[in-house]
Amino acid sequence: MVTVIDNIRVSVIGLDALSWGYLDKLIDKGCIPEIKSIIGKGFKYVLECFPPTTPPSWSSILTGVNPGKHGIFAFDYVDPETLEQKLYTAMDLEHPRIHEMLSMLSIKSIMINPIPGYPVVPISKSIIISHTILIPKPQCYPKSKEKYANMLAEVVRRKHGETCFETLEYHLKYVSVLREIVEKLACEEPWNFFSIILPIPDVILHKCEHDFLKETVPLEAKLFAEVDRLVKTLSQISDTVVLVSDHGFSYYRKLIRINDILAREGILETISKHGFEGALKEYKEVKAEFSGKHVSVDETFVDKFRSKAFYISKWNLGVYVRDPKVIPKVLKILNNVNGISWAKLRENVFWGPHVRKAPHIIVRPMFEKGFVQGDNKIKGVIYEEGLFKDHSPEGVFAVKTGNVKLLDNIKIPNYLVTPLIMSLMEAPLSNVSDGLNVLQKLFIEEKPKITFKNYIAKWRILKKLASKIGYR
Repeated sequence: MVTVIDNIRVSVIGLDALSWGYLDKLIDKGCIPEIKSIIGKGFKYVLECFPPTTPPSWSSILTGVNPGKHGIFAFDYVDPETLEQKLYTAMDLEHPRIHEMLSMLSIKSIMINPIPGYPVVPISKSIIISHTILIPKPQCYPKSKEKYANMLAEVVRRKHGETCFETLEYHLKYVSVLREIVEKLACEEPWNFFSIILPIPDVILHKCEHDFLKETVPLEAKLFAEVDRLVKTLSQISDTVVLVSDHGFSYYRKLIRINDILAREGILETISKHGFEGALKEYKEVKAEFSGKHVSVDETFVDKFRSKAFYISKWNLGVYVRDPKVIPKVLKILNNVNGISWAKLRENVFWGPHVRKAPHIIVRPMFEKGFVQGDNKIKGVIYEEGLFKDHSPEGVFAVKTGNVKLLDNIKIPNYLVTPLIMSLMEAPLSNVSDGLNVLQKLFIEEKPKITFKNYIAKWRILKKLASKIGYR
C-alpha cells in the first residue's frame, strides 16, 4: 500500500475551451467571484494544448502523457486496414487517467465526465458519472449511483436547441443539475480527489454569435454564476483547487483548405456520385452516423481509396498517407503554404509507443496570425476569408494550494497537469510521465520527493474486463 496524505482533498474543475481572455471578461462582469478569488490567490499558467482538440488534449491533461503514449489524437481516426473512419473511445486510451491511477492506489476518487467518456471503465474506490456528446445516455459506476445519471438524463432529453438563447438556457439547467449532484456527492461520499469537466464555454462559443471577448449577455452571466457556485461548493472543502481548460477559443481571418491544396497537386481524388461509400467524411458526419442519422451527399467529398494522401477532418490536424512515396512531396507542399506554421512527420511531433496510431503528417496552422484549418471537403479554393471562431492552442491552468510555492505566469504543456496534482497529493507518478524536468522547476522552495509506479499493466486488464462484460 502506498502512503498518501489521508486527509488531503484535491478538486479539479475543467471548463472546455476556456481562454484567459474569456475568463477575464467574466471576471470583469462580476459573475464569477469564487473563481476570481481562486485565481487571485493561486498560481496561473498558459496551458499549451496541441492539438487543440477536446479528446487528445483532455486525455493529455488527465493522463500526464503526450498523445504518443495515451493513443488519442483527435475525435476520429482512419482504420489503416479498411480506411473506415471511427470515433475514439475509452477503449482506445492506452494510459489510465488520474482518477483511475489514484483508485489503483486505493485513493477514493469521484469523476464526473471523464474524457474519453464512453464506455465507462469501472474501477474500485471510484464513483464515475459520465455524459458527453458521444454518449447515447448518461452512465455511472457503480450502479448504486444511477440516480445521478438519471438526474442528468432528464436534462439531456430536452436537447441543446438551435439558437444561442436555447443553448444557454439548456446549459443553465444542465449546470444547475450538475451542481446538485456535486453537492450531494461531495458532502455524502468519502473522497480525496474530485474532478468535473463541463462542456462550456465551448458549445456556446461555437453556437453564439456575440463578441465573446468583449460582451456578456445576461443569460451567459447567469450560467457562469451557476458554474461559480459549483466551484465554490468544491473549493470550500478542498485543500487544493485546480481550474483547467483543454484549449482556448479565438477569432480567425482565413480558413486553410488542406484537401484543396492536395487536390491541385494531383495527390487527392474526389468521389464520384455513385461511390459515396468511399467518401471521406467530416467528424460531425461520422458522429451523425454513429447516432443513426442521415448524411448529406450534396458536397464534394474526397475519395479515400483513390487518393494517395488526404487531410482527415477539421479537428484532426493530420494527413493520412496511402502511398508513402508522396510523403516528401506532401511535406514540401504544405510547408510552403502561407498560413501553415509547419507540417511534420508524426514521429517529430509526438513520442511514445503509440505514435503509429497518429496520422502520418501533422499540420499546425499559424493560429497566432489568424489562420485556422477548414473542413475536409473540396470547394475549389485554397483559402476562405471572413471572420471565423474556433479553437486555439492556449488553455487556462490555475492552482490554489496550501503553503506550496510554485513558479507561475509561464507557459507549460497540458500533460504536466496530472503530474503536478499527483505530486501535491504525494502520490507516485506514472513511470512514463512526461514533463518531469519542467515539473521540478515549478517548485520554488522544497522540491517534491517523486516516486513512480507502473499503472499501465493494470489499466490493460481493466480495459479487457470492461470490454468482456460490456459495462455501460
